[in-house]
Amino acid sequence: SLDIANAGYEVVLVERLPSIGGRMAQLSETFPTLDCSQCILTPRTVEVGRHSNIQLLTYSEVESVAGEVGCFQVRIRRHAAYVDWEKCTGCGLCQEKCPSKVPAEFQRGLGTRKAIYTLSPQAVPNKPVIDREACIYFQKGRCRACEKFCPTGAIAYEQTDAFVETEVGAIILATGYDLYGLENLPEYGGGKIPDVIDALAFERLLSASGPTAGKVMRPSDGREPREVVFIQCAGSREPARHLSHCSKICCMYSAKQAILYRHRVHDGQAYVFYIDIRSPGKGYDEFIQRAMEKENVVYLRGKVSRVFTENGQVVVLGADTLSGQQVRIVADLVVVAPAMVP
Repeated sequence: SLDIANAGYEVVLVERLPSIGGRMAQLSETFPTLDCSQCILTPRTVEVGRHSNIQLLTYSEVESVAGEVGCFQVRIRRHAAYVDWEKCTGCGLCQEKCPSKVPAEFQRGLGTRKAIYTLSPQAVPNKPVIDREACIYFQKGRCRACEKFCPTGAIAYEQTDAFVETEVGAIILATGYDLYGLENLPEYGGGKIPDVIDALAFERLLSASGPTAGKVMRPSDGREPREVVFIQCAGSREPARHLSHCSKICCMYSAKQAILYRHRVHDGQAYVFYIDIRSPGKGYDEFIQRAMEKENVVYLRGKVSRVFTENGQVVVLGADTLSGQQVRIVADLVVVAPAMVP
């Protein structure tokens, strides 16, 4: 959007979530430089929000497209935020006073948010929305705490969805991605073991803006994990049972997460189960070697057959095909790198 807008063209940027940034906003650092993701992202999202050639429509979805190349008619639904963003200053008082708490999707369920919320402290636009399903007023007809404390009178319970119709010459679709759910992987606990989490959840544990302020803790009891197992290709490259494709980035971000774990837990031990290492970018192979040689991450070439709990810890059964031996690791935390799906 910035490239097109800076070239002098008008842009309509439609985002399904209340703020822009996507998955990048959930990351702690990036590979192979370990640069802070927010340091890269935030200046760009702020510039998008202020750019005179960009019409930013967050909390919105495309309802229909008609016409042809050069002359598309697009109808966009703007979901009701129940907050008048023209009046809202983003002070955050409504979120502070709201009594309702629910699991935060942005934190992958490891933290909580209020019924009126923004996705993150760096949200652009920094305007809250109300979750009807979690709001006490919408569900029980009482409370209205956010309305009482809002200094600008921005709460608008009566707000409804609105529609924007615009004409554009071209459409660029950014599909985004989700992770193959742990519930699809019964061999790894099926999402029912608290200390078996996906890679995005671990990113939130590593992040200074995450639910633990960057301290690595087990979800089950808050203890610092001393033994962490990373499982790559979970649900990937396995067409008989799951998905056939490779997600391309899992080898690199697993190495990154193992390195960052060692930076935070200096006496901790990380293990990575892998099929093969795919590190095709500049400096990528050196990054993998750094994880192995400087951070003492143990790489085990083989698949994990089963993950289960035993005496409050997570037991990982797998194989090391290079040594031809079965491997049993009693871990404090297991981080799964699931397949990416559109």
